[in-house]
Order: sequence, then C-alpha cells, then structure tokens
Amino acid sequence: YKAKGLTVAAGSPAFEHLVATDDAFTIARLRAAGSVLVGLTNMPPMANGGMQRGVYGRAESPYNADYLTAAFASGSSNGSGTATAASFAAFGLGEETWSSGRAPASNNALVAYTPSRGVISVRGNWPLVPTMDVVVPHTRSMPDMLELLDVIVADDEETRGDFWRVQRSVPIPKASEFRPASYKRLALQGVLKGKRLGVPKMYIGRDEGADRPIETRASVLKLWRQAARDLEALGAEVVEVDLPVVSNYERDRPGARSMVDRGLVPAAFAEREIWDLSIWSWDDFLRANADPVLPDLAAVDGPKIFPQPPGALPDRYGDDGFDLAEYVERARRGVTPLEKIPTIEAGLKGLEATRRVDFEDWLDTNGLDAVVLPAAADVGPADADVNETSAALAWRNGTWVANGNLVWRHLGIPTVTVPMGTMADIGMPVGLTFAGKAYDDAALLRFAGDYERATKRRTVPPRTPPLAGDVFVEGRDAPGPAGDVPLTIMLTAETTRAGDTDEIAITLEIDASEAGPDVAVVKVHLNGESVHMQASGNRYTGRVVVPASTHQGFHSVWRGSYGSIVTAIVRLPDGRAAGAYVVTGGIG
Repeated sequence: YKAKGLTVAAGSPAFEHLVATDDAFTIARLRAAGSVLVGLTNMPPMANGGMQRGVYGRAESPYNADYLTAAFASGSSNGSGTATAASFAAFGLGEETWSSGRAPASNNALVAYTPSRGVISVRGNWPLVPTMDVVVPHTRSMPDMLELLDVIVADDEETRGDFWRVQRSVPIPKASEFRPASYKRLALQGVLKGKRLGVPKMYIGRDEGADRPIETRASVLKLWRQAARDLEALGAEVVEVDLPVVSNYERDRPGARSMVDRGLVPAAFAEREIWDLSIWSWDDFLRANADPVLPDLAAVDGPKIFPQPPGALPDRYGDDGFDLAEYVERARRGVTPLEKIPTIEAGLKGLEATRRVDFEDWLDTNGLDAVVLPAAADVGPADADVNETSAALAWRNGTWVANGNLVWRHLGIPTVTVPMGTMADIGMPVGLTFAGKAYDDAALLRFAGDYERATKRRTVPPRTPPLAGDVFVEGRDAPGPAGDVPLTIMLTAETTRAGDTDEIAITLEIDASEAGPDVAVVKVHLNGESVHMQASGNRYTGRVVVPASTHQGFHSVWRGSYGSIVTAIVRLPDGRAAGAYVVTGGIG
C-alpha cells in the first residue's frame, strides 16, 4: 500500500528506498475517516510468495514460534496477520493474489474478506498479477470488519492502478451498485437458518477421487466436525460435495478438464498474463508514482527484486525458468500496452465464463447458498525455509497455499474467513472459509458473521499477551476536560555496550509546568516491558540492562540488526495526552 512520504518497498531490496508520492485509495479513505496509520507491515519481495524473507525479514507467529504465521508459498500479508492478531493496531490491510490474505488470517484467528472484482479499489497497491490482486482487510472480529468496510468500500472515480476497472473487456459494477447502505447495520443473528452449505470432500479427508488427495491434519478435522455441528445448530444444512471449480482448474482427477482444455480460455493466455500483463502493471505503477530515482520498470535493478537469502531452500512452484528479474529485461525491450497484449480480451472473458459454468451454475444446480471449508489443511513449520523435512510439509497441497489455491482469486470468487478454533496439538489457529457467487459478498459476510457471533472461536495469542501497563484505569488516569495548550514531551534513549550486556539510558521531559510527579501519569516501556522512571520535576530518567544479543540478531541479510523500542505515554488530569517512541541500539 502506498502511504505518502513513506517507502513502498513491497518487501524487495530493489525498492527499499522507493517513496510513495501519494496515498493508496484505501489509505486515503481511512485517513479522511480519522484513522491513524501506525506503520507498514512485513512481506516477501513483491508479495510473490508467502513466508520467504524480504528486505525486512518476515513476521513470526504470535501463537507458536515453531510454526509459520502464514502459508509458505502464498501468505505474503504475514505482517498484517501477525500485527493484527497481536493487537499492534485496531486492524490490518493485506492483499491477496493466491491466498496471501486468507492464509495469515487462518493462522492468526482473524476475520479476512476477499472481495469480488472491483468492490475495493486496489489503486495505489503494488500489483503482482492484476487479474487476481485484491485488497484483504484483517480484523479480530466481524463487527470490526463491517465498520472498516463502511469506510473503504466506495466508488473510486480514478481507475488507473486498478486493473479490473481499467480493462474494458468485462463489465465491472461500481461498489455503490451492490454494497449495503451500511455494513455495520447488516443483520447477523439467524442468517444461517435454512441455508444449504456445501463442504468440499477434498478438504475434510473424504475425497476418494483425486490423484493425490489433500492430507488434512487430524486436529483441523476435529475442529471442522465441531464447526459442522455449530452450523447445523444454527439452522444450516451442511452437505458433502465435490468441487468441480477446483478439480477442473487443477485437473486433479481423471476426467477433469481445465478451462483451456474446454476452450474457455486461450492456451497462450496464462503466459501473456504472467509476463506481458504483469510487466505492464508494474511499469504503470512506477510511472504513476513518478519517483525520480525509479520512474519506470526499466530503471530497476532486476536481480535485487527477489534475491534468495544465503542458506534458503529453493522454492517449489515448479516454474524453474521464472525469475522476476526478467521483468526488467523485457521492460527495457519495450512494454506492451494493455490493449495490445495478445489474448487478453478472450482470456478475461474466459475467466468470467469459467466461474459461471464451474461454480455459480453448479451452486444453483445443487441448491447451495455457498460452500464452507477449513481454510487450510495444516500449518508449515517455522524452519521450512532451511529444513528439507519441514519444507516437504509446508509445500504440501492444502498447506502451501490456503485451501482453494489459485481458484478463488483467479476466477473472482469472493470469500470470508473467520476463526474456526485453535488446534489442540500445536496451539495454532485455523479458519473457516465461506465462498459464494460473485457479488454475493454481503451474504457471505452475514453467513460468516452469524457463525462467528455464535461460536466465538478466536483465542488470544499467548506470545503477545495483554500488557497491564497499556490500560488507563478509572480514577487517577481518568481524563477531565482537555486543556487548551497541547502537551509536548521529548523522549531520548542511548545505548552503552559493555561486553555481554547493553545498558540503555532513557530520558523523558514533559513541557508543561503542571505536569510534575504528583499529577502526571507517565508510562514508559522498553520492548513491551515496563520501565521504572525516577522523577525530578518534569524530567524522568530510567536505566535498563539487556543482553547484548538483543541488538545482535539479524532479521534480514540486507539490513542491520534491529534496536530496542522505547515508548512513552503521558496523560494529565485535564485530559491532555502525548506519546512518543525512539529506537536505540540498532536500526528502526
């Protein structure tokens, strides 16, 4: 996401210093509504994967350090998933091309919404594969999701940077034509009563027809059985079904015929889509951003787009000849304009036709209101990037990408994922995904909302527990009427190295004559731990000794080690408040 004045690196060393010249559509909408942008979250280079390490490293699981916080092959919004689950912010914004929004939501007990084409403008987001890319909000509850959608689902009069609204081969409705007047006022209770939901047998260990059936973890199946009982208790009928939209797309069994086999999509479309279309979209993104250092794709250092860290195992996508560095080489030979890309019109129409034939008509034929499924079959081990045994599990179907693989995004099928529970054996969450017809988004939100409301399966991540010091209690902390003069504070921290330890000296100064030790509430934390501060008038000092290793760990081979974060919050009885943070002992 572009946030004006901040870098828009997309996790890539090639774009580490690329600065956004304006806000993405969603960011601008949120700012206008009063939201405070806390920060940018981690991702692999260009979102072209899941848990591969990018210029800033990667996010880790707040539930279990031994497991991945997202699917290894497609979970690029791992930073948003971890940050939202750990309550670093009120909500997060991910993006998805395959399962990069759903997978981190599943692994972090979050609500995730992958919209139909054109519902949420992706203008100002780095593209990966424009036919698939969608904005994916992450929240800790459905009420939070609905409140967020009331802000970010809106018509965007500017189309550049949002492929589906730029192309003219397939009509795309405006958001205002189908969004509810208010998401927050959508009725949730009782919505599932009388609904007929299909659960694909391939995702619950009951598929006997596939060439290589998906292996689903026993603890996931146990949670699914509970979810099925919950759905039935809410009045839904749950029936086991095949899923031709996936079987045909992947040709996973005898008799399955892909969209190319049936002539729905030209055979050459896939190559034109991944090369010509993506190159055009990347180049257009850079040209629209107009950074003087990187004005277009031809100016980029190609080998730095997605370099592999030393010691990392090769990815297992099966496309040995594919290298994002070649995007730059081809761009230097000339970028094909969108309207001149071969097979593009037939390909786009074919994607829409495939969705109708293999999914929407199938739903109607079987009398189904939606399909429901465990969001993932398993969770990969955290060392899957360097351990062959772990990689074998992490790259297994159902685990490498969230269930459904490429199908939902490529065909424009909306989904909503909510927490299904936490696995008893490994302490990792897994989600429950609802999928339905294009532009039935509001119905899916209501189905998932009814289930979430009734079950409340989300658990708090044990590695990031609530901090008592983050709560202002009633009484002394309670604000009165705010004063007229803004409260100003100055926070500094210096690190002194001494062998195996580092000493951090912290100073906080409050620029308000009435803010002495008897009236000011002062809370200072170092890396989340409370720091005792000595007061002398409006000046507070504290010292903390930490192991030197605190500032010696490298999260990325392309950057230095991270320092310690010192935060300070000051609140006065008259309601004035101020906060500050500094980084010491390493990079921020």
